[in-house]
Formats: sequence, structure tokens, C-alpha cells
Amino acid sequence: MRLLVRAMLLSAAALALCGATFAQTGNPPLPGETPVFKWLESTSVGTHVRESDWLFPVIEAVHVLGIVFLAGAGTLLAMRLLNRGFLRHKPASEVAARLQPVMWWSFALMVTTGTLMFISEAWQCYTSMAFRIKLGLLLSVGLNALIFQLGAYRTIKTWEKDPVAPASARAAAWVSMLLWVCIVFAGRGIAYW
Repeated sequence: MRLLVRAMLLSAAALALCGATFAQTGNPPLPGETPVFKWLESTSVGTHVRESDWLFPVIEAVHVLGIVFLAGAGTLLAMRLLNRGFLRHKPASEVAARLQPVMWWSFALMVTTGTLMFISEAWQCYTSMAFRIKLGLLLSVGLNALIFQLGAYRTIKTWEKDPVAPASARAAAWVSMLLWVCIVFAGRGIAYW
């Protein structure tokens, strides 16, 4: 477990460092310039995941389930904010309170399984344009959620029973659903680009 936590932190640091290099030069660093990726791949976790006949597919399946739960819960909340679906008669704060634990657990599951897959193929993932797009979209969906939490959600008790949510809440709902669709497509693209 300690190795996994260290690897997650090193993965994040390596991606940030390489992202900074890419931003300065306009080109991704060469394999020799980023030994941390080769080190990640050569760790016992990376090697075991990569060389196992069954482990990577199982991790990938669990990762997809995490996405399904997170995107599904997010879509249910978005539909409530848009006054659509079977939850439209429930108070928005109640819907959000019930779905947030699912969203947080799903997010943790996605990060853990995503890190395990990244560690097993760090350089291939980093050089994949679809992977970079997926990371950018994940940052965007997180930023959208943060803006919603700091904005419209703070006053949810004053508008949650109104037939129409504020424009900022509706915009956050539409953006969230659109970003999740794009994240799924980018995630599938990693295997091909």
C-alpha cells in the first residue's frame, strides 16, 4: 500500500514536471529525459500489473465501473438541477447529499485503478494524446464541480424547490454531462492513440 501511495505521488509529480517541459518547449520530453516513467514501469507494482495475464483487464474493468458510478451519480444530480428525471420532485440538497458519498468513493476507485494502469504503462500513457486530453477533461470536470460547490450550491436551500434552478446551476449540470461523455471517449482513445 505504501508503494502504491508513493507511486501515485510520483506519478502526479512526473506528469506535472513533464507538463511543464511540454508547456515550455511545445514538445513532449524524450524517453531519456524522463527516467521517472521508466522507473514507475519497473517497480514491482508496474511490472506485476503489466506482465499478469489477468490483472490489467480486472483493474481496467474496475476503473470503468468507477467511471460508470461517478458519471452516473453526476448525471442524476445534473438531471435534478435541470428539473428532469425521476428525482425532480426531491429537494436538490437531499439528492446531492445522497449522491456525494457515491461520487467520492467512485472518484477514489478511479484514481487508484487509473494510477495502477498508468504505472504499468507510464511512458505509453504520457505520450498518448488521448491520455493528455482525458487528464485535461478530468481537471475541467473537477473545476466545474468546484465552481458549482463555491457558487450555486452555497445557496441551494433558497432555490432547491423552485421549478427552475439558477442559470449557474443549470450550466454546471450541462457542462458536467458533456465533460463526462468526452472523458469516456478520451479514455477509450488511450488504447488507440
